[in-house]
Amino acid sequence: MNEPDLTAVGSASLLGELLGDRLPPAASIPAAAVDLAGAARDLLDAVVGTEVDDGTRARLAAQLREVAAELRTQRRDPVIVLVRRPDGRIDNLTQAGCGPLNPRAPELRFAPFPPPPAADAPFHPVEVEGTVVLDASFGGGPGRAHGGVVAGLFDEALGRANTAAGLNGMTVALEVRFRAGAPLGVPLRVTARCDRVDGRKRFSSGELWSGDTLVAEAHAVYVTERAPGS
Repeated sequence: MNEPDLTAVGSASLLGELLGDRLPPAASIPAAAVDLAGAARDLLDAVVGTEVDDGTRARLAAQLREVAAELRTQRRDPVIVLVRRPDGRIDNLTQAGCGPLNPRAPELRFAPFPPPPAADAPFHPVEVEGTVVLDASFGGGPGRAHGGVVAGLFDEALGRANTAAGLNGMTVALEVRFRAGAPLGVPLRVTARCDRVDGRKRFSSGELWSGDTLVAEAHAVYVTERAPGS
């Protein structure tokens, strides 16, 4: 089997399907790789909030450039890292929605999904729930998350709801209504579900909560990608 043409594949889920059994298991990712990304994520928060003197900033900037240069001595091509979870689902560990190998991604973590439905099972709505704490690097207004970050949380969570329902697809429309500010530094809870399916389209909805306060709600449409040449 020839390698898939990565330039012709737009979604990680389709790429994972094309790679099939060649995907590595999630357990093959070393803990050190996740720890490195976590340390870099912590660094982003520290940089945003620091008030160290200019000399310290200059010294640390030089050190960080040396670290970046060392990391680039061995670089993947392509950068994307796909793995297969024990339940068979495909996960993209470098994506910006919540990829554990991407320090720019928020640490949005989901409760375990129910087992994947059988391929011939009729569709039924599935709800997923995730939690996240947003640090200062995700800030917008004072003490609040940027609205684009909230939209990103929804894009990820609603897409995960599709995955939990045994579906995939790429985002073609996302509408977010903000009800309150999303506070930084406290646990936020996102709920999402795939509501219905119409051919290649998937319609999803969700809510973001801070305690009992509804922060925002969203609706999205996803469309499955056709395999190259189909």
